[in-house]
Amino acid sequence: MYRKNLLGDIDPGILSYISSMKEDKELVEEVIESLIAHVKTLLCQGVVPQEKGERILKELQSLLKNPSVLFEIEAEDIHEAIEIYLKEKLKEDEGYLALGKSRNDHVASALRLKAKKLLIEQIMSLITFREVLLEKAKAHLTTVMPAFTHLQPAQPSTFAHYLCYIEETLSTYTKALFFALEVVDASPLGAGAVGGTSVPLDRKKLAEGFFGGIVFNTINATSNRDFLGIVCSINVNLSVFLSRIAEDMVVFSTPQFNYFKFPSEHLATSSMMPQKKNPVTMEIARAWGAESIGHLVALLTILKGLPTGYNLDMQEANKHALKILKGTLTTIRIFVDLFAKIEVNNENLLRDARVFPILATDIAEKIALESGRPYREVYGEIARLVRDSKSTEEFYNKVREKYGIKVSLKEGIKKPVVGSPNPEKTKEYIGIAEKIIEDDLNKINGLLKAIEGDFE
Repeated sequence: MYRKNLLGDIDPGILSYISSMKEDKELVEEVIESLIAHVKTLLCQGVVPQEKGERILKELQSLLKNPSVLFEIEAEDIHEAIEIYLKEKLKEDEGYLALGKSRNDHVASALRLKAKKLLIEQIMSLITFREVLLEKAKAHLTTVMPAFTHLQPAQPSTFAHYLCYIEETLSTYTKALFFALEVVDASPLGAGAVGGTSVPLDRKKLAEGFFGGIVFNTINATSNRDFLGIVCSINVNLSVFLSRIAEDMVVFSTPQFNYFKFPSEHLATSSMMPQKKNPVTMEIARAWGAESIGHLVALLTILKGLPTGYNLDMQEANKHALKILKGTLTTIRIFVDLFAKIEVNNENLLRDARVFPILATDIAEKIALESGRPYREVYGEIARLVRDSKSTEEFYNKVREKYGIKVSLKEGIKKPVVGSPNPEKTKEYIGIAEKIIEDDLNKINGLLKAIEGDFE
């Protein structure tokens, strides 16, 4: 439709190669919403005939409820398909829709709207995940488990301490996603193809109900995809973190550790071995961390060599951005469900805390503090005792005989420093974290209330 007057008809094979109709299924709702905002503004400012504009608006609102018919049309993209559809319905009156708009500003608008919606869902899911973690932590303040470095038992900790580590990290990512939301929450509508439009559109009016403000510069509004790079980079970093937690879950749920029991819906069986219970959701989450990196590399590599201004390469970047945003959201939701239902084998956590000499550091520090001797000197003595003992029990007995120190895991977790596994310190953290979550909830609920009904 767009090319016919200047270039004539197109070869179907070439149309298939350049068309984004398949990928545009993800954005059709946001494309139509942007068009509705455009037509409403044209009507409000009186630059198109009232009756004709209202007819266009009615058809767009009908399409928003059921856009499937658009994907039966051969077109370069969803924008062209909508105009072809409206032309069949409205004849020449359809042409008023094109006044003061370009695919360029409307593509950018749809992408920003889609990213905004997905970010809101991600933030809400992260808040739910954090709430689940803190509730679980309250029940395991004194559930002793070994903390690891190099996957070797290192120091005494608690399951609550481990859960709070995850929650605190997710709290940081929640802040990052709120920042990402600010980045995308700006309207490019009214910016035209690159240099604006002669139609006196009120760009702030165009943004109302959809965005919190506008992208001021029209080149920036239509040509820039840095907002996708920023949002997706945060998503990928979050996915990589979740991949590490997935690895923990895979390792700690093995029969050798048997720290956790997964709900059956997160497991799969072997096609050959009838006894197997495989932690498949965590394996896919672990793989998603790598896959998301691949999509980010593709996205940034597509954008890196482009001259300023819209280029069709950008169309190919969109699918990678949407895969990252949707894949990360799905993965967060999988973790929410797992941690809400996971069962903890307290005895096995305590078993490994006892069988390995994870109190060695506490012993060395206590001796150094009480004797005033250099820590490194005491450290060497304790290392040799560990080396010369055949078991942890024997090591602890030697410590008691040589230094008169009686050790216990109960005392070992009661470190005086903030952020340690000390149940009292953990309880304090949970209280602080719950207040932060409350603030985050108020912030996201306020945003949802502000945009409620705006697309009606």
